[in-house]
Formats: sequence, C-alpha cells, structure tokens
Amino acid sequence: MNKPIKRWNMLDTVNLALFLVVILFFLDFNNNATVSYMLLGVFALWIITLILRNVFINKIENNPDHPLYETQIKGKKKI
Repeated sequence: MNKPIKRWNMLDTVNLALFLVVILFFLDFNNNATVSYMLLGVFALWIITLILRNVFINKIENNPDHPLYETQIKGKKKI
C-alpha cells in the first residue's frame, strides 16, 4: 500500500540544520568562492524541490480524480 507524501520529513530537518551551519560558519566568498557557490547551489536545489513537492501535494489534495488522492487524504492528520 502507498504511503502519503509528507510535506516535511526528517531529511528536510537535517538539510535545514546543515544549511544553517553552512550559512553561519562555512560560506567564505573571499577565500573559497567556488565551494561557497557550490554549497549555495546545493541548498537552492533542496529548497526548489521542497517547494515543488508541496505544490504537487496541493494538486493531489485538491483533485479527487488523482490516483493518489485517497492515500494522501487518509494519511492527513486532523488537527
């Protein structure tokens, strides 16, 4: 059986923590510009995929004809 797609998972939490550490301690455009731009590129890719995943989830939840609609709605936590 399929599991619902999560908006935020453990890997995203780890990525956010690493992103904060990189921003605070490792970005140095004067001495290591290439590495700094590569790190920013990697985290930009993560942020883009996070946004696109949430857009995809919204499309599933708003379209009852989507094949994953039932799985996504059943796994949604009620607040």
